[in-house]
Amino acid sequence: MGRTLLILLLGLSMSFGILAFSRDRRFLDSVDHLVDRYSDYTTKNTSASGAYMALNRLFQNPSWRTGYSNLVLGEDSLSVVVEDNGMDITIAPNQIRIRASSFHTGVSELTEVMVFDGSFNEFAVWAKDSVTNVITTDSASGVLDMSLLMEKAPYMPEIDKIGLVSEATTQGHVETGASFHPSDGYPNGDFYSSGTIPNVTHVQGDLFVHNGNTIYGIFIVEGNVLIDPDGALFGVLYMPNTNSSVNHVGGGIDLGRIRGGVVTWGTMDGGSNIIRVRHWPSYLHALVTNFAVNNPPMRVIAWK
Repeated sequence: MGRTLLILLLGLSMSFGILAFSRDRRFLDSVDHLVDRYSDYTTKNTSASGAYMALNRLFQNPSWRTGYSNLVLGEDSLSVVVEDNGMDITIAPNQIRIRASSFHTGVSELTEVMVFDGSFNEFAVWAKDSVTNVITTDSASGVLDMSLLMEKAPYMPEIDKIGLVSEATTQGHVETGASFHPSDGYPNGDFYSSGTIPNVTHVQGDLFVHNGNTIYGIFIVEGNVLIDPDGALFGVLYMPNTNSSVNHVGGGIDLGRIRGGVVTWGTMDGGSNIIRVRHWPSYLHALVTNFAVNNPPMRVIAWK
């Protein structure tokens, strides 16, 4: 009986020891898991902080490319590389890539941010969709400069369409028909209505610019735009609908002319001809200052 009792007590003691060891092991595993989670959390925060630090410097100085090397934030180390197309040709023109990498107790994290450096009004054509058979030229001498053409734009600017339509209504320039065929010199032979306020016309259907006619101002076109040979628009085309298009019709080559700029959610296609858009900063500036003030010169287009 005594020996049996000793065996039972020994067995119970070993069982409790095994249970205690198992419990302690589970506790230690939980602690290790929490430490790993903490390391992941801090490294993610540190790399994101590095990206924000770089963005802040870029907004202050768009030419800044120095980055950061081996900074210490708390218990984390941080490095940030800032590159553009001149440093890595795989980066699209007008874009800047920020890579912020952090390290903490065996855990590393990378935050990558793509920034577009520039405003839509710096381009002769800013199109959300495709652009074919269109050439762009500079404002100074009309020299070919295809860098002024942006198709498949990374973002579309915030433009006050309500304000534009209101101004067109005030000026009496609202065309409600299926198509609008303005005469030469429409509406007053000048881009400006009065002072620094541009002429604004709201075309609810299609706009036709006929052969030899020149028209002026900002045109909000809900339908399509068709430009005949030698037809010209001195101003800005704003096309807010994705199913709209700008087309050059009829014969001739390189004769469908726009002096100013085009901002479109749709397509542009010169067909068998060519549409030539000459960048004219003052016309685009009039659009920005009156109807597109909430567009920063630099913006984040991707974050991962």
